[in-house]
Amino acid sequence: MELIEIVDKDGNFTGQIMDKEEAHDKNLLHNEVAVFIINDKKQVLLQKRSANKRFNPNKWALCAGHVDAGESLESAALREVKEEVGIDITTNDLKPFAEREFTIRDSNSHITYFYYAKSNLNEKDFIIQKEELSEVKWFDIDNVIDMIKSKDDSTVFREERLSLFEQLRDI
Repeated sequence: MELIEIVDKDGNFTGQIMDKEEAHDKNLLHNEVAVFIINDKKQVLLQKRSANKRFNPNKWALCAGHVDAGESLESAALREVKEEVGIDITTNDLKPFAEREFTIRDSNSHITYFYYAKSNLNEKDFIIQKEELSEVKWFDIDNVIDMIKSKDDSTVFREERLSLFEQLRDI
């Protein structure tokens, strides 16, 4: 059971804590973090979500996840990177990035807080969390931008994320 805190439309805690799956079933707003892992070659590490994921199975995505009850945004970002791709980064390595993003829809409504961190590891050096991912791969940032523009269905990214990748190019 993964407990998360429910937030209001301004991102403030409501005092409600519940299991992540129940929050999803009730479509209650909660916090998530996403970390762009980038290298010196202007590439971003994407991870292919496992086939058993409730949302967006078998699609390329960022290292991301829910903020556990009582956990800070930064701690959640560090934890997700460690759990999903097996690398240790510190709060000094983790840089806030862009504005928070509100996703309000019929299911899985959430607020995402973005960060980036740098790594120059080879793909084979990442230790992936098999329950969550099937593989990781470095993608040229410009190629991801092209994938978004062409509405490539192999990724979770939609046009609203285009500006994030364009900003990432300039880091």
